Amino acid sequence: MTRSWREERRSLRACRGHSGFCSCYSCHIKQVDPSDVRRQKGPFEEDFVKLVQRFGENKVVRWRRATEKAGDISDWDSRIWDEEQLVQRLVKRISTELSNTPIRVAACTVGLNSRVEQLVRLLDVKSRGILVLGLHGMGGVGKTTLAKAVYNKFVGQFEHRSFISNVREISGKDDGLISLQKKLIDDLYPDNKVVITNEVKVNIEAIKRILEERKVIAVFDDVDDISQLNALCGKKEWFCEGSRIIITTRDRGVLPENYAHHEVQKLDPSESLRLFSYHALRREKPADQFLDLSKQIVSLTGGLPLALEVFGAFLFDKRTIPEWEDAMGKLRKIRPDNLQGILKISFDGLDEQDRCIFLDIACLFVEMEMKREEAIDILKGCGFRAEIAISVLVAKSLIRIAEDDTLWMHDQLRDMGRQIVQQENLLDAGQRSRLWDRHDIMSVLMLKKGTRSIQGIVLDFKEGILKKKNSSADTNFWGNHQHGSENERETILYTESFESMVSLRLLQINYIKLEGKFKFLPADLKWLQWKKCTVKTLPSDFCPFQLAVLDLSNSAIEHVWSSYTNKVAKNLMVMNFRGCWNLAAIPDLSEHQILEKLVLEGCIKLTKIHESVGNMSKLLHLNLRACSSLIELPSDVSGLKHLEKLILSRCSKLKNLPENLGSMRSLKELLLDGTAIEKLPKSIFYLVKLEKLNLDNCQLLKQLPECIGKLDALKELSLNHSAIEELPDSVGSLANLEQLSLIGCGSVTAIPDSIGNLKSLIEFLNWWNCYRKTAYFHWFIIIFEGFLCAKCQLLCKLPESIEGLASLVELS
Repeated sequence: MTRSWREERRSLRACRGHSGFCSCYSCHIKQVDPSDVRRQKGPFEEDFVKLVQRFGENKVVRWRRATEKAGDISDWDSRIWDEEQLVQRLVKRISTELSNTPIRVAACTVGLNSRVEQLVRLLDVKSRGILVLGLHGMGGVGKTTLAKAVYNKFVGQFEHRSFISNVREISGKDDGLISLQKKLIDDLYPDNKVVITNEVKVNIEAIKRILEERKVIAVFDDVDDISQLNALCGKKEWFCEGSRIIITTRDRGVLPENYAHHEVQKLDPSESLRLFSYHALRREKPADQFLDLSKQIVSLTGGLPLALEVFGAFLFDKRTIPEWEDAMGKLRKIRPDNLQGILKISFDGLDEQDRCIFLDIACLFVEMEMKREEAIDILKGCGFRAEIAISVLVAKSLIRIAEDDTLWMHDQLRDMGRQIVQQENLLDAGQRSRLWDRHDIMSVLMLKKGTRSIQGIVLDFKEGILKKKNSSADTNFWGNHQHGSENERETILYTESFESMVSLRLLQINYIKLEGKFKFLPADLKWLQWKKCTVKTLPSDFCPFQLAVLDLSNSAIEHVWSSYTNKVAKNLMVMNFRGCWNLAAIPDLSEHQILEKLVLEGCIKLTKIHESVGNMSKLLHLNLRACSSLIELPSDVSGLKHLEKLILSRCSKLKNLPENLGSMRSLKELLLDGTAIEKLPKSIFYLVKLEKLNLDNCQLLKQLPECIGKLDALKELSLNHSAIEELPDSVGSLANLEQLSLIGCGSVTAIPDSIGNLKSLIEFLNWWNCYRKTAYFHWFIIIFEGFLCAKCQLLCKLPESIEGLASLVELS
């Protein structure tokens, strides 16, 4: 079982009570009769008697109902299916169920249920016809939220389904339509290796074949051009009988006449008041003293959910009548239905630093789908109180943190931020504070029109996107800046173009070749992301005195810098060399005493780490994943007092850990999976804050030290597919252990009795390793969110003390 699967099950547990999503799986192995399961007879009768004695009939009756339901599932009877086939069917079924996880919808959805039910009736999925439904309405009225909620209603009724978000935004990027086509094909036909080409028309034919053969439900969100529909779903006649397609758009004219049309209406006054009150006062109805003001504000916002949410959040920390009256006065000055004007009131209410961060996110970071943690690193490097600012913007409903921890912003808020920057100078992009449009950037650089006004530039020529342009105008524009063959073009920029940008603090120049003297790059630069950089070493004239975050991922760089640069880049907080395959060594980092993160993942030529790394007292995160040639760590790591995460996964030649590993007193995660270590150092018991220890696939590790039981904070211990032969009795002392995983540990012959002391244990995973035919042993597993099948080979018995696992939810 993978970590992602476990996380998925946990999220399903969290949402089960809200969504009604619940599955029951039963696996009958070693010829267990399903009727015994159903009636709790045979090998189950005695066990249920003991359960009643321990927990009482009132609690056990729920388990009896669950086993009755499980016994009725005939699909998984091992008397009918070959064991290998059974497992394959189970995995396929569970993967399907896990993919049924609903898309997250906003926490407060006033008026949504009635609108969803209206569309459910309109779509009528029980009928065999093909229906394409277009949801149209002004921005911020809730089209996307409504489409998500309707999609969630049907997600379990269609085997083939896809939700394509942000069609307008993504299709405007290079190869944007192709990336959307790829997602659609991957969603609808995940098991087939459909070749995605660089030609939209060719991909359309592949999509047509898929749509003709399968009943699908698909949502295309925020469409603004008919060409997008042509590339993704073609004609209505393409679809198989029973298919349902939903399209959201601000422009009704995009929708063909033979599609069903539905205008998404604004909230009525009562619904608007409830939504506003939730965000402004965290209650369903305003208190009496705010009721009249609330009604007036609701009237002025025009029933738009986004405006009600943002303006309500703007007033949340304002608790006096004069403050509300002042805000309403600003609202009255906004013309009706001017959503951007309403949203800008909230922006204007931020302090100067929060406004600056909002514009950085709207203009630069959102486009990159940046993770929250990465954004905080960059903003901290700029000297901002990043954590607090992000929290403020989330509280004000100006940004959100998505499920995968990326920064997300409603397109109306993003557009508002970009309009603010564009209005700094409508005619001259070089006079604006932030540049994100490629043509604006290239024009400024080509004509050397950069000024001290520019604070941030993001320019990303990803691999494979520099194709032949459709228009001659585009070809002429780019022609002087691209060199090489049609398939190996490179874009060249000249460092002199940056000389006048003395205020530039944020710079992304991915997949670009820089020529000229590096001294022209601004000395006040705080963040430099230069993926696939073309230099073998950073030149000695590169003097980034204020550089805080350096990202040279996926580059051919061989040496980081010369000794001169090493002395001046003392403010570095983050260094990212992920995927730098030619990097054979890292320099002496003694001068970088405020470095917090060092990422060397995938540096396959790296054989050892400089001794100076062991003395970096501020380092929090060290990632050496997949450094497949790494054989040696610093011998002394006593200086790593604040290190919280050490990743050594898949360092397949690493045999030894530093003896004083225990000096990393702040370590929370230690990932050693896939290494060649033979033993853990005895000093490991000093890691009193360690919460996660991963030793998966450690093929030479046969024993754990007895002192492992002193890791009081340990929550997760994973030994999957390792050579471990036995667990020490001290494992029972891990009072906070929540997950113990022994999947594929074929050498384990016994589980210590002390395991019964693990009162916090939630998951005990023991898959593919435990069955000796000489002892009759059956497994019966009921897991409401997932399924694990045990194939027992060597384990003779479980300890009687296992009944002491009071918190155990899952045993497999």
